[in-house]
Amino acid sequence: MRAGGATGAVRRRGRVATGLVGAALLAMTTAGCAMGPWGSGGGEPSPSGTAGTPEKTRSTSAPPSAISSGAASPDAACSAKAASMSLSAQVQTLYMGAITQRTPSVAAGELGQQMVGSVILMTEPGSLDADDAAALTGALREQDSEALIAADQEGGEVTRLSGSGFTPIPSAEEQAGRPADRITSDWTTWAGELERAGVDLDLAPVADVVTADMSTRNQPIGQLGRGYGQTASDVTTNAGAVIAGMHAAGVTTSIKHFPGLGDVTANTDEAVAVDTTTRADSDTVGVFAALSGSTDTIMVGSAIYRQIDPDNPALFSSAIVTDLLRDRLGYGGVIVSDDLGAAAALDAYDVAGRGTRFLRAGGDLALDVDPSTVNEMVRNTLEAARSDQDFATQITDKAARVLTLKQRAGVVSCG
Repeated sequence: MRAGGATGAVRRRGRVATGLVGAALLAMTTAGCAMGPWGSGGGEPSPSGTAGTPEKTRSTSAPPSAISSGAASPDAACSAKAASMSLSAQVQTLYMGAITQRTPSVAAGELGQQMVGSVILMTEPGSLDADDAAALTGALREQDSEALIAADQEGGEVTRLSGSGFTPIPSAEEQAGRPADRITSDWTTWAGELERAGVDLDLAPVADVVTADMSTRNQPIGQLGRGYGQTASDVTTNAGAVIAGMHAAGVTTSIKHFPGLGDVTANTDEAVAVDTTTRADSDTVGVFAALSGSTDTIMVGSAIYRQIDPDNPALFSSAIVTDLLRDRLGYGGVIVSDDLGAAAALDAYDVAGRGTRFLRAGGDLALDVDPSTVNEMVRNTLEAARSDQDFATQITDKAARVLTLKQRAGVVSCG
């Protein structure tokens, strides 16, 4: 995936798992109450247990709380919290919708129309400075204090938030020319600005390896200067330095795009991309293995890998998501999808079933940058889980992982 609030505001933090507004709406929908875009269906209770834990607030002038390095397997308290939630609330937890509106009140309404537990800011690049972003995220937290708020802020061509209060971020290619400790220091500053603007998760850094001979032919990474080096060793070092800086600033991370986009030519935002060379034991896959103990999430891309699973895009492939990433590499944290809603690479697949395909393949957090289609995906997953007990059990486990991520980011407390 690539991207084409008020000063002094208080950043609101939630109390428990998943957003109550969307869960209640989903429950009303499935109970047969026609409301807005949801339609009607079978019943499911909304989550409970919100009382008893005081809501945390923190002034944006206070220093951020650093995040310890390393993606964790589900926290025991978060596992218990997930098990206590209704199926509809669990499913909602597994979806990240999008905010496209820049006016705070309108953006809050947009969140209220999506049955999701997380959102990514997809406002027009450059349309929000730091004060604007803080005001917008503040309104989102008023709408749903438990929503995880993400951004796609890599630097260079992929800079969603800019203007007053945001230091310009050079491309990853330019950053890679600096010493690793400088990269960490820079990202502590840049991510600190994101954190003060209300961002919990940055869908960065890129961990794809584009070699010198591919740099001019690789559309998604090389041509846009998004890579942190031309060798697996350099990318591991530099992307690791980015993660350290973000964690020091209190922002969680996502390395992408597993198992690597370095050997494709097409951009999956615009076309089907096919990798004919990457294998499960390639050193480019090894970069993700090396960083898996420090990143908070790993994003799986939508390219097709002929040497691993020739029949499915990576994010729909259990051979890639479960067998390789979860089992062989031993990754226990949250697995997030690249965009499921607008990416041209997925045009051949029914929109409503894309989230369910990703979750069945082994993913945890389904991302849809199109607010008009995310509810279709949520309903499809809920229907699938109702008719398949094994899948419903997996949904509970996935919700526990996402809640652990939210707790790690300071959005909820499972205890």
